[in-house]
Amino acid sequence: GFRFDLFDLNMGWDRLQVTNPNNTMMNTFETGKTEFDVEFWPLLWQKVIVNNVQLTGFEMDTERETDGYFEIPLDEEGKAEEPSFFAEITKQVTGKVAENARMEFTDIKNDINVDSLLAMVNIQSVDKMDSLKTASQQTYGRWEDTINNNPIEDRTATIKKQAESIDLKAIKTVPQAVEQVKKIQTIVKEADSLKKEIETIKSNFQTDLSQARAGVSNIDNWIQSDIQRAATVAKLPEINAQNIGNALFGNDLLGDFSVYLEYIAIARKYGSRVIGTEEEEDKPERYEGKNYSFSDKYDWPALWIKNVNLSGKTNTDISLAGAVTNISSDQMKTGVPTVFNVSGEDANAISLVVDGEFNYLEEKPRETVKATYAGFSLKNSRLSPSELLPYDLSEGTGQLSATINVLGKRIDSEIRYVANDLEFDFGQAENSGDRIQTLIRRAISGTEKINAAALIDNVDGPLKVKVRSNLDDLFLDALKGTVTEEVNKAKAQIRTKVENEVEAKREEVTEFVDQKEAELRAKYEELEAQVNERLKYIEDKKAELEKKKKELEEEAKNKAADAIKKKIGF
Repeated sequence: GFRFDLFDLNMGWDRLQVTNPNNTMMNTFETGKTEFDVEFWPLLWQKVIVNNVQLTGFEMDTERETDGYFEIPLDEEGKAEEPSFFAEITKQVTGKVAENARMEFTDIKNDINVDSLLAMVNIQSVDKMDSLKTASQQTYGRWEDTINNNPIEDRTATIKKQAESIDLKAIKTVPQAVEQVKKIQTIVKEADSLKKEIETIKSNFQTDLSQARAGVSNIDNWIQSDIQRAATVAKLPEINAQNIGNALFGNDLLGDFSVYLEYIAIARKYGSRVIGTEEEEDKPERYEGKNYSFSDKYDWPALWIKNVNLSGKTNTDISLAGAVTNISSDQMKTGVPTVFNVSGEDANAISLVVDGEFNYLEEKPRETVKATYAGFSLKNSRLSPSELLPYDLSEGTGQLSATINVLGKRIDSEIRYVANDLEFDFGQAENSGDRIQTLIRRAISGTEKINAAALIDNVDGPLKVKVRSNLDDLFLDALKGTVTEEVNKAKAQIRTKVENEVEAKREEVTEFVDQKEAELRAKYEELEAQVNERLKYIEDKKAELEKKKKELEEEAKNKAADAIKKKIGF
């Protein structure tokens, strides 16, 4: 139980268990007997400062005698705490693991009942094409009404008549010309306004027709999605190196990643909670004073454990020893990150090294973890749970290493698995007539080393998970001409059936869009040509009027000059 000696300021416990939130019958870790002394003076300021902790019996992933489940507390608004960033990442990675488990490469059916398969799939492209046709009908109907009943046609006809009413032959004097030029300028102003309106209508018309046409271009993608979903239901895998790598090593490597992420999530939850909580400082009004706060000599965090010396063992009996420094409730006050280094080995020289840093001193929280588990025997074990590699090993040693870097909500991680000095025990499989397994055995029989890696990152965008190994291409070559051929044949059957199912609807929708678009474009071009002809007439009439005005002004100028000459006797 928990102990606290008020006089000696000594604290300790015999056992501490921290429940795994994903499996409440397991502990994330537990400790044995732990002792430490608390500094006296900080207690007066309600601060707990511990210089050294001696922690023994440290173990990870231990079973519980009782269920450690408890209700997640509600926040101040009465809502349960939302899933963390780490929970979302773990969910995505777990989904990838489940996807790997569903991959089947060696049990492809040659006699797929495509009719039954499509009944299970529920073809969606037909409904999408019906929706596209309905939306297109609404768009075309709206534009048909706009073109047939557009007031611009009447307005351009009206101002053209106004321009036609100006008789150039009736204009005999400059004042008459000036008056008619003013009139045509008013008409031109109205024409310019109508020109802008017709340009806006044209732009909207082109946009709506382009969107309807884009919907037609999506039909092939919808059909392809139906084909792909049918292939998924039929358990037809994509035969490529990435998927082979996922099937061979994805479950183990990505499962290990999820475990490491759980520990980082715990550190982030409790270690970085103070980041970004400070309120913005209000700017003082002009001419008013400002309060300055000076640093407190005893400005300690509420909890600061400066050093933890721990010892314990893993569930595989590797003896561990190491230290964790500067565990605190507020790193901004201690000025140092939490650093840990734990290592050890067992009697067979199987070793484990784990080190890292939890840094919450910057704007974004940063966690770095490196772990290496090396020297473990692979004898009488399997390299992979996949049906592609169902063979035990008679010899071999393994090494598993992980590097995980998290900055804010960006993850950049690598989990690597290396197996050396391998000898496969094919046993009775040597006499198996399975042609695929025969090809696989030939491909790997001379393999003494396997190197597999899982890369998990979202540095450049959405989470990417890649699993590759030096076996991928060997398996890919072995499956070519066998499984690949069968998969392609089955996919061809599905493609043909799906396309036959939807072809009539595709032709119906495509022909409808082509026909209505052509009709509307013809009507619009007729309207546009008519409007442009009227606007051009007005522009031409303006030019003629200005020319007439200029001629009359020149004529009046010449007459005035002649009259002056006569008066002075020239």
